[in-house]
Amino acid sequence: MTPTQQEAVDAVSKREGNKQKAAADLGISRSALRERLMRAEKHDPAIAAAMAAVNTKMVPLLTWTKVKDENGVLSHSVLLRPQVAADDIIEKIEDATISAIARIATETPSAPSLIRPKKQDGSLYGFLPLFDAHIGLQMKGYGLDEAVARLVGGAFEAIDAMPAAGCIAIINGGDFTHQNDDGNQTPRSKHPLPISANYIDTTDAATDARIAIIERAAKKFDVVETKDIIGNHDPATAKIIRAALRQRYRDHDRIKVDLDGVEHWHRVWGKNLWSVHHGDIRRSLKDMALSICQKYRAERGLTLFHEHHTGHLHHIKETRFDMGGVHFCQHSAISRKSNFDESNVYESDSILQAITYRESGGRKSTIDVHLD
Repeated sequence: MTPTQQEAVDAVSKREGNKQKAAADLGISRSALRERLMRAEKHDPAIAAAMAAVNTKMVPLLTWTKVKDENGVLSHSVLLRPQVAADDIIEKIEDATISAIARIATETPSAPSLIRPKKQDGSLYGFLPLFDAHIGLQMKGYGLDEAVARLVGGAFEAIDAMPAAGCIAIINGGDFTHQNDDGNQTPRSKHPLPISANYIDTTDAATDARIAIIERAAKKFDVVETKDIIGNHDPATAKIIRAALRQRYRDHDRIKVDLDGVEHWHRVWGKNLWSVHHGDIRRSLKDMALSICQKYRAERGLTLFHEHHTGHLHHIKETRFDMGGVHFCQHSAISRKSNFDESNVYESDSILQAITYRESGGRKSTIDVHLD
């Protein structure tokens, strides 16, 4: 039997205002319960009179009720605020949030079936760091589409040229997008940014680019590991892309999305230890070396060769001598030179670097893809 309006009111009262439990007691949905409560509310004499006075079917959130005594003199003026209507707004927001989460979990398409490559060398491990793509940067003749084409084209060229290793790690090293939201400023310094698209379009394009690169690699490498790290321009973007990739590859056995934070990445493989950070830390190289040695002291005890990779400064710099046993590799930006780069005379070429390591320790090969 369908519950009446009064039964709906009584059920909510019994559950001390908890409409989710009240709806479950009645065997109806929360939206159905709300409809009955709204109809019951309309029968309140004061509310009904107010609605009739202004000829509306909408239940007001607030109404003034004025009462006169027997002599026609105004004696009371009362502000009425129906509680159910106010709660209804909150519940609609909650329902929308729950629905959005459900859609992400059930409707986000998972990755297509990818044919496992026939030949890989299990004694090799590929590494493709993606630093400072700055998708969304606006320059003369350069916008969102050009940035994506530059990134994906360079990554495809690097992947195709690399040896077919058993595994590859594709790491977004931060500042993948130029902006962090539609405010178009850097989050910390509030430096104004030249932007070519709104943030939704930018994050969509950035996610599509990551997917294209990952799935190109999956055709050549048996296992693809991937990670998104925050930069000083885009701390929110790494989390957005990570969530999207997590859902797309949730049922995929060869594509592994690293969900362990968004600040650092590290991996031990064979006699190698690799670590990645965006690089926006104002510390001397010596202090960084000591800090890294402390952070990964257990891993360092298991390995012979340690490389630490950063970006951020948009130009190449390597320390080829040992500093605490850490080999530092600072990468150039994938993006074109911005006005900031030009004004600070950062003239380093834009190079996307792909590295292959030996299980016994150290590099087998390094491929530099020069981007126009």
